[in-house]
Amino acid sequence: MVAPNPITVGAVVVTGLVYGVSSIMANKKSLREIPGKIADAGHWAGEKLEEGAGKLVDGAKSVGKVIGGLFD
Repeated sequence: MVAPNPITVGAVVVTGLVYGVSSIMANKKSLREIPGKIADAGHWAGEKLEEGAGKLVDGAKSVGKVIGGLFD
């Protein structure tokens, strides 16, 4: 479309709005569950970061022991 007339543009905008609102209304229950799912994902990510940090600390201690053993 090189130069659509204003009626065509208005029809596209109205159609998009109707589709968007109807999609929201049709998925109202699913949309209400999203904050809980985000919180669960954040909790899971926090646990994984904690586990990774623990492994990192353990690895650093092991490397420190090996380096310390080289200079004994």
